[in-house]
Amino acid sequence: MNCWAMRVASGAGLTGICLWCLAALGGESPPVEPPKGAPQYEAAPRPGDGARMALTVEKLEQGFDPERPLLIWAIGSSFTNGLGNGDLLAELVRQRFPQAPPIVYKKIAGNSTSYHFSHGWARHLVIPDQPDVVLLYNFGKTEDLEKLIAELRRGTTADILVGSLHWCIPHKPVWPDPEAVNSHQDPRALRAMCEKYGVELVENRREMTDYMLAHDLAIEDLLGDSVHESRYAARMTVMNIARHFHRAEAFRYDPASRERRVEVEAPGAVESSGQWASARQGAARTAAARDSAVTLAFTGNRVDLVGWRGPDGGTADIWIDGRPAGQCEAFYALYIEPDKNNAQRPPNPPRDRCPHMISLGRNLVPQTWTLTMTSDTCDYELAGSVTGADGRGNALEPFTSTSGQIIVEPEFWRDARHNRTGDRFTFDVVRSAVGSVEFKGPAVERFRLRLASNLENKPHELKVVARGDGAVTLDAFDVFEPPLK
Repeated sequence: MNCWAMRVASGAGLTGICLWCLAALGGESPPVEPPKGAPQYEAAPRPGDGARMALTVEKLEQGFDPERPLLIWAIGSSFTNGLGNGDLLAELVRQRFPQAPPIVYKKIAGNSTSYHFSHGWARHLVIPDQPDVVLLYNFGKTEDLEKLIAELRRGTTADILVGSLHWCIPHKPVWPDPEAVNSHQDPRALRAMCEKYGVELVENRREMTDYMLAHDLAIEDLLGDSVHESRYAARMTVMNIARHFHRAEAFRYDPASRERRVEVEAPGAVESSGQWASARQGAARTAAARDSAVTLAFTGNRVDLVGWRGPDGGTADIWIDGRPAGQCEAFYALYIEPDKNNAQRPPNPPRDRCPHMISLGRNLVPQTWTLTMTSDTCDYELAGSVTGADGRGNALEPFTSTSGQIIVEPEFWRDARHNRTGDRFTFDVVRSAVGSVEFKGPAVERFRLRLASNLENKPHELKVVARGDGAVTLDAFDVFEPPLK
């Protein structure tokens, strides 16, 4: 097996290799086989598979210019973790799209971390990373999943896959009806919600049921314990997911409605002032004179620049909506990191015994925040590296910091009663726009740079202004417009 996908377990700081790859590399785990002599499972794409994956298919077929990997993020519980680290999924995708770019697969999974709590990881890890695909194979209330998906739909242009779950021992009372409400999901409500938000639903439960009934298999035959899939069942699930990376006979949306490239040389695409000329590098335009500017009107929440660096390069300042981008009111709160010395107490590890999600308020200043427990009964104090001490709260009660910058909601603080005095959690608040771009480099090379993201999803004006200290060479802008406002 060609393991060219990056394997990351973010947050835990772990990298790993999946069981299928261990077998291929001569490790201890033997190849997985179907139970009870059943035939090998097959999951060829069907005409409708991938109908809500138009952007992903376009990227798999055409790649990226400049080159970059296709980024998949998976978040959730041990069910998510059981799918492995992306190797099999990447291999199956590569079989269908031989010219696909490299695939980076990132995941974070926690012990019984439902849709509700993994929502925090969507906000603080996934959305700032701006992935191409988000994979949700997890459990919980449909309304919690809907809130998570709505936030992803507002913050990214990613295609989203949601899978219905495999059979578990607690589901026996409703076997073999794949539509029945069970202790982990409501399949009908899940399907309706996916239709509402244009999410690609992986009917994993229904497809596994068909295979099990056809070959006289019981629930236990595809489990490793009472709830987790066996290695073979996990492989089946990944195959069911992979079949949706497919050019459907008809897509449900136009990729250009979410991501589009604006070439600076295209007539009427941008407005320019100052001394611009066609560059030697393809369709680019270049200027070295001070205050030469290019202005782009766009609608969306993110804009990237594609340009050229070289030994004669200079610097450009970035303006958004008439003000320096370095003052732009666009921020991310990043992953809430538990201190490695936090108390080790069951049942959950420290990263699942913390505030999974915070909200940003007003008067934001980019800085590192530290939340420190001051008692064994959920009291804490908050301090910023710039703001300083910013209030005291209790994990069981709503909290807004004294400056108004940070809001902590108790419903997203998991297992707060297990925190102990001295436990610490840190997170960064960063501005999601750059104030300037450096075009100077040791060699002539094409580059991509995210200029701004997490803007309000509406019309904006971007201006790139040369400082006059060297060549500013612009090729194109990539505009991102999430489907939800």
